[in-house]
Amino acid sequence: MTIDPEMLAAYADGELSPADAAKVEDAIAAQPELAKQVEAHRALRAQLSAHFDPILAAPVPDRLTDLLKPRESAQLIDLAAVRRAREEERSVAKATRPRWALGGALAASLALGVVVGRVAIPVGPVASQDGQLVARGDLANALTTQLASAQDGKDIRILISFEAKDGRYCRGYEQGATAGIACREGGDWRIIRTQAGLPQKAQSPYAQAGSQASEIMASAQEMAAGDALDAAAERAALKDGWTRN
Repeated sequence: MTIDPEMLAAYADGELSPADAAKVEDAIAAQPELAKQVEAHRALRAQLSAHFDPILAAPVPDRLTDLLKPRESAQLIDLAAVRRAREEERSVAKATRPRWALGGALAASLALGVVVGRVAIPVGPVASQDGQLVARGDLANALTTQLASAQDGKDIRILISFEAKDGRYCRGYEQGATAGIACREGGDWRIIRTQAGLPQKAQSPYAQAGSQASEIMASAQEMAAGDALDAAAERAALKDGWTRN
């Protein structure tokens, strides 16, 4: 019979049936290392009990028990009766409302639709164009105007700027939980690679910091025709609109 850690823990806690406990004891007799695991579990349980038992034995604070006491002024509310009353009010209002009011409401909703249609909708960071992803909004603006050497306090970080083997200017970036590489083409920044990870608050404490940026930098090195652009070369490329003359 295979004795798994869960069964050993149950044996150490005295939660097994006599038959299962006997099987575990036979296994312990044959495998002395199992006895060490049982003793380790019992030691851990004793340590936790010594820490938490005084807390569990402490009396419940008055401020919490007061919450459980019924209030003299409390009243029971019949929710079904409240719903019935509301439905009756709606029925009466619907029956007595003149038709011109319905027409006015319809006209108002149409007018609201026209107004909403004219409101500027925020542009997302990435859009699809001709079957490819292109940068938009704040991401496109950062790729066009932001230098890797001067970006303190920016929501979007430029990781690297380089000239690709095909002659295009490309830039690695990091925005929140997303990182990627975008290359200049026809006045747009086309997303060559994008990588989404876990938000910072949801990351495992064992996750390697900056792993996304490291992978993007490695990809950039494979794509680059030479070394990354320094500050002076970046400024010159920005001045030329990230296009080759």
